[in-house]
Amino acid sequence: MINWETIRKDFESSDITMKDLAEKHKVKPSTLRSRKNREGWARGSPAKEKKSVATRRNKKKDVATHKAVEELNNSDLTEKQKQFCLLYLQYFNATKAYKEVYEVDYKTAHANSYRMMANDGIKKELARLKEAQYQELYIDSLDIKQAWLKQAFADLNDFVEYGQEEKEAFNEETGKVEKYTYSYVRLKKDVEVDGTLVQEVKQGRDGVSVKLYDKQKALQELAKLMENKGDGVQVTIVDSWSGDADE
Repeated sequence: MINWETIRKDFESSDITMKDLAEKHKVKPSTLRSRKNREGWARGSPAKEKKSVATRRNKKKDVATHKAVEELNNSDLTEKQKQFCLLYLQYFNATKAYKEVYEVDYKTAHANSYRMMANDGIKKELARLKEAQYQELYIDSLDIKQAWLKQAFADLNDFVEYGQEEKEAFNEETGKVEKYTYSYVRLKKDVEVDGTLVQEVKQGRDGVSVKLYDKQKALQELAKLMENKGDGVQVTIVDSWSGDADE
């Protein structure tokens, strides 16, 4: 039985030619080259490569618990396969994950990523990491209800302030500085508002527009949750708000 892990380590930790490597391990040169290209073998220290899984995890958004990643490090997958698993769970795009790990062009990554996803070891580790993700979220039905509640009862006054003010301005007709009253709408500072309730803030020709999440949808989802629990609560649906604001 061919031990590809040993052959790969031999290749990456030495300057041995592909021909000599094939002869040493009694494999066909064409098979060896195909394996090397498919898995993205590269010259370098195996120890340095092993460290890359943890480094990759620190640079990217965490995808699982430390325990799960440690178990991944101890699995039978190659180091690049482990990196592929972590990146796939961040992107949910096998081609993108393969392209980044193996540093190949899109066409090659697109073709090889399908074979990678069919690997039993890869599928097993992805399933385990996904389970670890789920366990780490610690989300239950109450958390979901609370999120809908926040959206349904978001208060406009928490995001903007409005009213009337007096200002002085030079009146060209009278040639005097006079006071006048004007209406204003201002956004509150970002540190003063709950950004999780804001769907969109954009600058347009007519000023700044603030859009909150759909109150109607939030109320409908809450009504469904309450009906499922048999609370018998009637909910009145109101429109969501989106308005313009001066800077």
